[in-house]
Amino acid sequence: MKKKFLLIATLAATMFMTGCGEVNMGYLDGEKLMDAPQIKAIREEGETKLQEAEAQVTADLTAKQNASDEEKQQAQMEAQRKLMGIQQAYSSQIKQKLDSALADIVKSKNVDVVIDNSASQKVLFKGGIDLTEDVLNKLQ
Repeated sequence: MKKKFLLIATLAATMFMTGCGEVNMGYLDGEKLMDAPQIKAIREEGETKLQEAEAQVTADLTAKQNASDEEKQQAQMEAQRKLMGIQQAYSSQIKQKLDSALADIVKSKNVDVVIDNSASQKVLFKGGIDLTEDVLNKLQ
């Protein structure tokens, strides 16, 4: 709900700043983009790295069975930081790939605003330019 309000407010601000002229709006299906070959490769690599890290964390924590409660807690916190770092690194790679592909398409199609219009969270019901296939093609 908050996301939709923010999106509508951003859209209104964009129209206000452009003098209520015509705004070229584009949309894409973010869920569909997660199946693009380049994105899928990054996701699979990230999942593999996370599984490897989780196995290492489990082994490390098992080795600390006889440690003090404080040492165990410290090891668990360190393990969580490590796993979150891996997850954030791969999420960042995905975002960079998507942003790069989208930037070229937005420029070529002269689009002012792009929104995520995934099937599970429809925001735009009429109008706009569907950029999903163009981004998918760019991410082959």
